[in-house]
Amino acid sequence: MYNKKRKLFKRKLILFISLILMMFSVYTQTKNMFEKEEYNVTYENVDIKNMSPATVQYKEEGDNIIETVFAKLKSKISIKEFTLTKTAKQDVKQTAEGNEEPPFVWRFPTEIGTITQYPSYYHTAIDLTSPRTYGEPIYSVARGTISSIYTDAAGGLTVTVLHNFNGVNITSQYVHFSRYADIYVGMPVTEHTVLGYMGSSGNSTGPHLHISVIDCGLFVPSDPNCYDLNSFFHYNKKRFNEGYRGLFEYVEVPYSWNSR
Repeated sequence: MYNKKRKLFKRKLILFISLILMMFSVYTQTKNMFEKEEYNVTYENVDIKNMSPATVQYKEEGDNIIETVFAKLKSKISIKEFTLTKTAKQDVKQTAEGNEEPPFVWRFPTEIGTITQYPSYYHTAIDLTSPRTYGEPIYSVARGTISSIYTDAAGGLTVTVLHNFNGVNITSQYVHFSRYADIYVGMPVTEHTVLGYMGSSGNSTGPHLHISVIDCGLFVPSDPNCYDLNSFFHYNKKRFNEGYRGLFEYVEVPYSWNSR
């Protein structure tokens, strides 16, 4: 009788311990699933040397670029501010005071391209390459304004463009440039503007373009979803779970192409 009670107690104890371990495992997995990741980016590490002959200037005199381009929004982001050239200021003014704007057109970011990786939850972007590799120009996918030029924490040369499509802020992010074109923060661009050239800077296995397109305004302080890079990456994952597929939402992107 004593042995039976002892065996029963052991079984209950083992079952209880197993239940505790299983609950702890479920808790750990759930916590990791929803835990926010941190993305460290050093905004001040703008690689001026590799941006040559980009017309980038430190702020000296003139209008604050944030005030000029983003309607006097006061940015809390530690990105260096730049001064618009007189020509750029004139272009912005003419666009604002001009007649009807041209139709909003979405294009592929390269003249020749082949997709090497499609969007996923952990990679909410398109990766594409070209047989011209470092000679392949990277274009803005639509009309907009260059909102940042920076080197990410892994050393990837990056450009972001802010678009306004049907009243909605949309950001396109381009990563791994080998070098920049003649660009600057606040520069108005179109789908015909070359931002730079395909490369393999940063965390990259070879020359390619990593392009992310998301329906929020990265670095726009008033945007609750994209006011900095952490929120940008988390919002990308959220939108992927909701069925959003970036550039595919705006233009039909084939597996391979030879013309924009």
